[in-house]
Amino acid sequence: MVRIINGPLPEARRWTQSRLLRAVKAYVRDGFLPETVLARAGRRETGDRLPAIVAAIKGADPGITLQAICERLESMRERTPRGRTRWQPSSVKMLLERAERLGLLE
Repeated sequence: MVRIINGPLPEARRWTQSRLLRAVKAYVRDGFLPETVLARAGRRETGDRLPAIVAAIKGADPGITLQAICERLESMRERTPRGRTRWQPSSVKMLLERAERLGLLE
C-alpha cells in the first residue's frame, strides 16, 4: 500500500510504513475512518484470465516453447501475475499448470 501512495509523491514527501500506520490509527481513533481499514486484507481472488490466454496460445500452437509463449505475451504487452513486463518461462509453466487444473487445456 505504501508503494501505491508514494508513487506520485516527490522523494521529500514519501511515507514510511510506520508513519502511515500511525496516521491511519489516529484517523480511526478520531472517527474519520472505520476500524475495518486496520483489519488484515483478505487473499485476492486469482482470476482465470492469464491461464486462459496462455492456454489459447498453447492450443493454437501445441509445439510452442515456453520461451516463445513469453515472447508472445510480451509482444501483447500482457503483464505478469506480479505486474512486471518481462515474462519468464517458469511463470508461463505455472500458468499452463493452472490452466490444466482449470480444465482449459487437454
